Order: sequence, then C-alpha cells, then structure tokens
Amino acid sequence: MSEPPVRHGRTHTVRPRWTWIALVVMVAALVLIGAGIIVPSWAWAVSGLVLLLVGGGLALYGGFFYDVQGGGSASDQLRDVVQDNEHEFPDPTTKRTEDEVKRDVHRRWLGRRA
Repeated sequence: MSEPPVRHGRTHTVRPRWTWIALVVMVAALVLIGAGIIVPSWAWAVSGLVLLLVGGGLALYGGFFYDVQGGGSASDQLRDVVQDNEHEFPDPTTKRTEDEVKRDVHRRWLGRRA
C-alpha cells in the first residue's frame, strides 16, 4: 500500500526540460552580451539582454529556482528531460514534522517506505 505524498502548505512544480532549456538560453544570452561588449555592438548587447529576460521567464516557468533534485545521476536527469517529467517540491516555508520528512526522504530518495 503506497501512501500519498505529504502536502502541507504550498508546493512548487519543477519541469526539468524547461529548466535545462532556460539554462541554455541564459548562457547563450551571456555569451551574446559578452560579444556585444567586446565588439562593441549595442545591437548584440541589447539582444543578449532581451534573450536573458526570455531565459529568466523560461526559468520561472520551469521552476529553475526550486530545482533541488541534486544527487541524481546524469541518466536520471536526461530521462526526466526526455519524458518531460514534472516534480512537486514543498515551499521552503512549509513546516513538517520530523516523521513526515523521514517518510518523504525514504520515499523520494531511497525508493522505499519508512
């Protein structure tokens, strides 16, 4: 019998595919801004700033700033991107009991029930 995930307070959805897309867009924007400064070209620098804003919007949509899955292997992360998986994580201000946290850790990270 599997228990439903513990949900107290707000949660945040993380979309790994969109967080990686946002990262690539923001890195490309920084390269474009850097090239605009080196060349010097206002057109490149402003285009890079616009692209950086677009990447920031994608990051917000993808949950980039809540992506706390660390420790997963590269193949797990690639699988999430290919399958377009979504993950729910509790808000940082959520208060949970120690037992709830232990159950969640065992379920999510250790693949077993507490």
